[in-house]
Amino acid sequence: MTGPGDTFDPLDVLRPDCLAGRVALVTGGGTGIGRATALTLARLGAQVVIMGRRPEKLEETQSLVAAGDLSITAIPLDLREFEQVDAALDQVLEQHGRIDLLVNNAGGQFVAPAESVSPNGFRAVTRLNLDAPWYLTTRVAARSMIPNGYGKVVSVTMTPHRGIPFMAHSSAARAAIESLTQTLAVEWGPKGIRIVAVAPGIVHTEAWEGYGLDPAKVSESMLLNRLQQPEEVAATIAFCLSPAGDYITGTTIVSDGGWNLVGPFPAM
Repeated sequence: MTGPGDTFDPLDVLRPDCLAGRVALVTGGGTGIGRATALTLARLGAQVVIMGRRPEKLEETQSLVAAGDLSITAIPLDLREFEQVDAALDQVLEQHGRIDLLVNNAGGQFVAPAESVSPNGFRAVTRLNLDAPWYLTTRVAARSMIPNGYGKVVSVTMTPHRGIPFMAHSSAARAAIESLTQTLAVEWGPKGIRIVAVAPGIVHTEAWEGYGLDPAKVSESMLLNRLQQPEEVAATIAFCLSPAGDYITGTTIVSDGGWNLVGPFPAM
């Protein structure tokens, strides 16, 4: 039993081997949430494949488990290029025979007033945050999950849902993913596929630091007085992908420390 001030590992709720025998594909696996998720799923027994644009970052993720018996392989690619996606899926299916779990984590955006975003800028963000996960998800489903009668998909979106200033392009794309999650859950539920979205708040990652904000100052506007850690998001994703999440589908799980209640204005 724990008491006030005690700490525990969020993954204690999950058996160490609860994903044994599963093949998991994680996009954006070289940094941040993607890296934390890949490591978490591997530690829970899954055979993990990570994808991303920067080979050196993917190799760094692999090196974190090189000393053990965990399984992480890497495929560098640009998820916006569908030919590269098809070739990568050929490689995964040839090596593993199937894909049971998919985490759509890769994404990105820039901060800009809505009226200043060019058509090319808007398209660049929606290609990465909407088109790429749409294509990958439907191809994985068609080529593996639907024929096998089993699959789980988690797509990382973002909160607050009440609007984030200077993020019109990304907010539109992420909202579309959440709507797509509901539609695919209805279509694919009878085929044995569960699909959910996870919406974190401000996660303290290398990418977030690129915005130039002061972590201590931003933490003051959080209800929990701190920023979210990538491992906390990974634990939520792992819960959904584990047997504990077998009856969860078609919904968005908001995991943001309450920022949706108070943000985004105090933190921008």
